[in-house]
Amino acid sequence: MGNWWNALLVAVLAASLIPRIRCIAPIKAIGSKLYDTETGKQFYIRGVAYAVEDGPNYDALNNPAQCELDAALMETLGVNTIRVYMINYEDRHDECMSIFAAVDIYVLADLTTAKTGFNRVDPEWTMDMFNNYTKALDAFARYDNFLAAIVGNEVINSVDTTISAPYIKAAIRDIKAYRDGQGYRQIPIGYSAADVEQVRLATQEYLVCGENISSNADFWALNRYSWCGDSTFTESGYSNLYDDAEDYPVPIFFSETGCDLVDKREFDDQEVILGPEMNDRWSGAVLYQWREQSNSYGIVSYNFKTSAVSFTDTATLPAYKPTPISPDFQSLQSHWNTLTPTGTPSSDYTPTYTKVSCPTSDESWSVAAAAELPTIRNLVITTKPPASASAAARSSAVEAVAGPSSPTAASVTTTATDPGSSGLSSSAKTAIGAGVAVPAIVIILAVTSFFLWRRRRKNKQAAAMGK
Repeated sequence: MGNWWNALLVAVLAASLIPRIRCIAPIKAIGSKLYDTETGKQFYIRGVAYAVEDGPNYDALNNPAQCELDAALMETLGVNTIRVYMINYEDRHDECMSIFAAVDIYVLADLTTAKTGFNRVDPEWTMDMFNNYTKALDAFARYDNFLAAIVGNEVINSVDTTISAPYIKAAIRDIKAYRDGQGYRQIPIGYSAADVEQVRLATQEYLVCGENISSNADFWALNRYSWCGDSTFTESGYSNLYDDAEDYPVPIFFSETGCDLVDKREFDDQEVILGPEMNDRWSGAVLYQWREQSNSYGIVSYNFKTSAVSFTDTATLPAYKPTPISPDFQSLQSHWNTLTPTGTPSSDYTPTYTKVSCPTSDESWSVAAAAELPTIRNLVITTKPPASASAAARSSAVEAVAGPSSPTAASVTTTATDPGSSGLSSSAKTAIGAGVAVPAIVIILAVTSFFLWRRRRKNKQAAAMGK
């Protein structure tokens, strides 16, 4: 009996050591608000811009040791969103995305890569750009804590660069078409604007105007640093931003904020952004930024002289312990730990779509209201239906992007997921499957060992009786 009992005890202990898989509910844009798809609660962004190393080609989500150190401190701060500016779609991101999901942190990511980005002086939207943007989307679409994707950051930053607007909107159209053709969930696709008063409102209107909603942004975000020191709702210009968001059809939020032109950053603007003065129209803010750099915007510092992890192989990246910068970190923490806007539950919210008129061309806006959006020649986005579809439907293809078609048209073949499946991401399903399968296998092995032990015992007893 002792041997069998020991085997069963080992099996039970092994099963108990299997980590429980913790899931995070995706966020969905509904009308002008963001919602937790599981609880139905309105979601407000309390975010930080996240960069670990300097340089335009650095992917902050490929260093699990650093992500773990930062996530733990972010949790104490009250962060629920990080913004990353560059994605290397060839890197591994599973570990970092899981680490941030474990502490309820979502990722707002620019689709810009080291290879592609808009040229605001001579804009274009090309096949290479489309391919790189969609590869970046592919790399993150399976994560439930992937909040949203940004197709461009401050591309329009002057009157002269408003010529870029149709190309930005064309990118939004094509990436949304690809997302839908691929069968991904409705990951919001939008734009992060520069705070240039001459073009701000026109940009805000243009990206959601017109009859073709499929070409419109799913959200609009603004980089704004006008609240400095002891400012006010009116003095900072936030009152104007609030007025300009009236009847705006999609979510609107700050993708960067946090003036540093004062010795002590109080972050009192958070009380307004997340408080009753703005939170019925605005969906939160991303603070610039997490790590201290030469620009003095950081709220934590790293000791780059000493890594906080040991190196077990040449692939291990260094990780540095984040240290809060006083009093900035504590000031922000005091606000976020008390600001918990409830908003409007999804069950009580019925969005009403208000058509936005396209801005007309004038001395500060160079795009005609009726201007056609550019297209990528020979781009065809095809949709592969789910496996349960009929053979006839399975052979169909949908041309989602206008433009000349030809027998040699480049085809982006996409695979849709089964609409009848659960809302969990593929990574979550895989993890849950592993979490269920491993304990089951351990128990089966234990039971099998028991029967083998019992059979051997019977054989020994029979042999003893035959003597």
